[in-house]
Amino acid sequence: MTLPERPPAGPEGPVTLPERPPAGPEGPRFLTAGGQPRAFVIVSSARSGSNLLVGYLRQLREAACFGEILREDFVDRPGWQNLVGRLDMPKSACDLHATDLTSFWDLFLAQGLRRRRWLGAKAFYYHRRDDPVWERFAALDHRIIHLWRDATFEQYVSRLLAVASGEWKSPAGGRDDGTEADGPADGEAHPDQATRVAFDRDDYLRYREAMRVDMEATRARYAGNGRFVEVEYRQLLDHDFVGTLLEDLFGQHIDVTETLRRQRDRPKVDYLLNPAEAEPFVADSIVRGFAPANGQ
Repeated sequence: MTLPERPPAGPEGPVTLPERPPAGPEGPRFLTAGGQPRAFVIVSSARSGSNLLVGYLRQLREAACFGEILREDFVDRPGWQNLVGRLDMPKSACDLHATDLTSFWDLFLAQGLRRRRWLGAKAFYYHRRDDPVWERFAALDHRIIHLWRDATFEQYVSRLLAVASGEWKSPAGGRDDGTEADGPADGEAHPDQATRVAFDRDDYLRYREAMRVDMEATRARYAGNGRFVEVEYRQLLDHDFVGTLLEDLFGQHIDVTETLRRQRDRPKVDYLLNPAEAEPFVADSIVRGFAPANGQ
């Protein structure tokens, strides 16, 4: 499957950001002997396949990948105790998470990279949006994996369904270790639940434009530095692609195994209470373009 490298600019044109320094005052800290970054960040949004990608990364012998550890409420979630226990994080970690996220991130890397060759986590566009930690990710010791989903309508409805049902992921072998979730609930999945949701056109239009802006902002900030790679949602279903990607990034070949099962295979419009209102937007695409806002 071949996808364009960049989606076209939306109606407001491309998003541009001022140039940012590639590293902090101390310079890059976490590099291999060959000068390759040992830290990585999956920059994405909910319902883009991020849990599936995390599952793939966890199949690498020398890599560890955590979930949404930067979200403000992470310290109140079950994954916090898992992180603290696995990495032997000091008591100061909790305060740093609230007051100095960049220092928390560096502490996370320092503790985790004593045990693994590569360490990372995922961060959604809207997690601590204006925090300086996003500047830290641009440093030479970081690799950015930008995971995005072309079909904005499908992503939007998938998110509505997850919010309504509490079903954010379905482990292939039952419950997983609970270190991450794409949304507010970490509950056990019920993939056969017949959830139906209402489509709100105005809310969807705001959502699709926010996705476009955030994707362009991510590219403006990180692309072009040689440590930035993009993956589209559908590519995660191509095991040959995923295997080659991981080997290119981390130098290890694995026989890729899916760790999650798809929760709903029917067309997303079938899960709506008012499908006729949503029908004009079903084919919305970051690459091919959006339907007019009035649905005509």
